[in-house]
Amino acid sequence: MVKQNLLHLHSLGKTYKSRDGLVTALAGLDLDIHQGEIFGLLGPNGAGKTTTVKMIMGLMRPSSGTIVFRGQGLAMADTRSRFGYLPENYRPNPNLTVGEYINCQIQLAAAPEKTAPAAELLKMVGLAHCPKRRVANLSKGMGQRLGLAQAFAGNPDFLILDEPTSGLDPIGQSEVIDLLIAEKEAGKTIFFCSHILSEVARLCDRIGILVAGELRFLGTVDDFLSKWQAADLDEGFRKEVQCARS
Repeated sequence: MVKQNLLHLHSLGKTYKSRDGLVTALAGLDLDIHQGEIFGLLGPNGAGKTTTVKMIMGLMRPSSGTIVFRGQGLAMADTRSRFGYLPENYRPNPNLTVGEYINCQIQLAAAPEKTAPAAELLKMVGLAHCPKRRVANLSKGMGQRLGLAQAFAGNPDFLILDEPTSGLDPIGQSEVIDLLIAEKEAGKTIFFCSHILSEVARLCDRIGILVAGELRFLGTVDDFLSKWQAADLDEGFRKEVQCARS
């Protein structure tokens, strides 16, 4: 069965100047994200994962290449009205209460009438007990849950999550994994970056592995394990990175 492409990246590249000269953060990335899948983008620190996410979201201008969503090219200034986004370093307004913040995000959403009420969004991420608590008084894990709630505002078709379980304890990580599986079953498409390979193995239909701005692997977890004859994703990942750096 042919998969329908939701997002297409063609020769996407990013270079910038530094004191050491021209640095390539991403080198001509070609990547398709399929409708209804969970896709995991992996790589060591500095591989280009967050750079890729920022360019998809229109927060950073590509040096080269194109981004196509549902057959339409996206420029930097174009709105991403059907995207839900959780950035790597999520910093909500500390002066609002949890409830005020989520209500604000619902109003900012492209289709607020399609969004679940704030109370339902907070319940979804385990924050139903603290709508009146100030954002400034949340723990890191609770702040991450709030970030997930705002990503769901507007009932987006496509979720882009950069390290979605960062700062969560093992129970919280498991709850988020279950939530993402439920979102996929509801028809959502999820693109996420993570350093926690056990959750990648559990969640992803396909993975891509970036090393030094280059896509080294694209396919299923099983195909990747077969490539390296690895017992688990951690072992295969180490071998892939070591091979790329040798």
